[in-house]
Amino acid sequence: MFKNSLAMCMACILLCAFIPGPVFAQTQEQLELKNTILNLIDELVEQGVIAAEKAQEMKDRAAMEAREQAAREVIDAGEAVEALEAEAPPATADGQPVDPTVIRVPYVPEYVKDEIREELREEMAADVTEDVIAVAREEKWGTPDALPGWMSKVTMFGDMRLRYLGGYTDETNFTQVPNFQSINDAGGAGLAGADAFLNTTEDIDRGQVRLRVGLFAQVSDRFGMGVRLATGNDTNPISRNQTLGDYNSSWDIVIDHAYLQFATLGYGDDEGHNLRLRGGRLPNPFFYSPILWDSDLTLDALTAEYDGPLYGPVRWFTNLGYIFLLGEEANRAESSTDKKNFWGGQFGLDFDIGERVDLKLAGAWYDFNDITGELNDFESNSKDWTAPAFIVKGNTVFDIRNDLDPNTNLFALASEFELLNLSAELDFSFDENIHVILTGDYVENMGFDVDDVSARVGETVNEKNKGWFTNLQVGWPKTIRRGSWNIFGGYRYLERDAVVDAFSDSDFHAGGTDAKGWHAGINYGVANNVWLRARYLSADDIDGAPAGFVDNDNEPVEFTPLAIDILQVDLNAKF
Repeated sequence: MFKNSLAMCMACILLCAFIPGPVFAQTQEQLELKNTILNLIDELVEQGVIAAEKAQEMKDRAAMEAREQAAREVIDAGEAVEALEAEAPPATADGQPVDPTVIRVPYVPEYVKDEIREELREEMAADVTEDVIAVAREEKWGTPDALPGWMSKVTMFGDMRLRYLGGYTDETNFTQVPNFQSINDAGGAGLAGADAFLNTTEDIDRGQVRLRVGLFAQVSDRFGMGVRLATGNDTNPISRNQTLGDYNSSWDIVIDHAYLQFATLGYGDDEGHNLRLRGGRLPNPFFYSPILWDSDLTLDALTAEYDGPLYGPVRWFTNLGYIFLLGEEANRAESSTDKKNFWGGQFGLDFDIGERVDLKLAGAWYDFNDITGELNDFESNSKDWTAPAFIVKGNTVFDIRNDLDPNTNLFALASEFELLNLSAELDFSFDENIHVILTGDYVENMGFDVDDVSARVGETVNEKNKGWFTNLQVGWPKTIRRGSWNIFGGYRYLERDAVVDAFSDSDFHAGGTDAKGWHAGINYGVANNVWLRARYLSADDIDGAPAGFVDNDNEPVEFTPLAIDILQVDLNAKF
């Protein structure tokens, strides 16, 4: 806003100098210009950039100086005519002296008049411009110096997404797919009622909104703080969507970012070394694909990020993070110092291959601690804390309740999770705008142990611990400019225990793991910072029923693979 005000002010200062003086006849074009400039000055007053009295003073001063300048030019023109007459006394056409009592007006060609007008206008413009600019500098109209110092160190940003969501299920889908989150929240499948099962046969058709607004404040040369508010809820960490049509309740607003940052960016040689340390609730620092982390996921973490030159056209980068998953012991009956958390380390290389090709390679290791379930002692709830606070579907789970009540259940993860992740991105540019970007990602849960998982579940469980993802995009890398576009498509295959289902992509297969299928879509910039995206995701289960889940007769549940297709049409805007 302040840059706009400053621009308007300077435009006004410069244009005011070209308002023609009253001594000249003003054309319609000149009158339009004059009125436009006066309107701009009034707009500055409305915005509070300059005071009303200052604006009126500027108008009065410009008008007075224009009149004085015009008067001086008329006098100068008269003196010039007298000088010409003195050098060459007037004479008639036949060469005879003219009677001095007779007044004659010499003929001045029209083009000479135009030249005189233009010269006078330029001289007046220069004088008025110099005076007005001097006043503006002295009184600091619309300049950063006239504003509080802290405001120049704060950057605001935000985005909004308006979405149409269509969900399409196969009529052959099994109807009793367990909703583990609802079961755990209710205290058991028998207590959850109809909410104990996911919707697998009814199509959905709804509108959604995601709004995020934040700011970053540079509090000193190296230290800053970031804050962002977003729509969402306090249960689901991987979605900030708000469903439209719920008129009987207001939308929830959550604190999505709240962190402190220490950064030394661009120091060292010409290539630059960049270091950033952050702590709090912050954006995901890792280079990743959606099979590992959902794009809406934020982390309660301590992180360190670095990138710098290695040799020649090669740069290297590393991302480190310690992420807190459970910070309280409210559900514990036993004293323990164990906490749920994970740490991640990523190392990568960025190759600038000529002017058109860029290749990025990265390897990462994510080690999760204390997220595997532990069976309670008989009729005890001392191990309830080992159940996940949020769970989607796909991971192998088991019931950690150990009582004689068939209606009570509490499901927890059966596997350990130690993830090896390899990522690659190849970016080939035909020109400044058109790029072909190929992305690939592979993940394997090295912590999966068949014997341990089978023992927890009570039946033999196959090793399903790998996943991969590909995506090809052609067009503009980003579509935030009007007329920019790209098309994309890819395939993914994510086995049951390849990753933690609570953090993976919430859109594909309606979230979770144990899914395979393709996606395709298009982005188009309808205006600067406004773009449209349409995407279709088609997915099926790989295995079907989760191991360890039984029906009311205590029999293992078997059903056909769950097929879910998703259509998303998004209108996005950002500032």
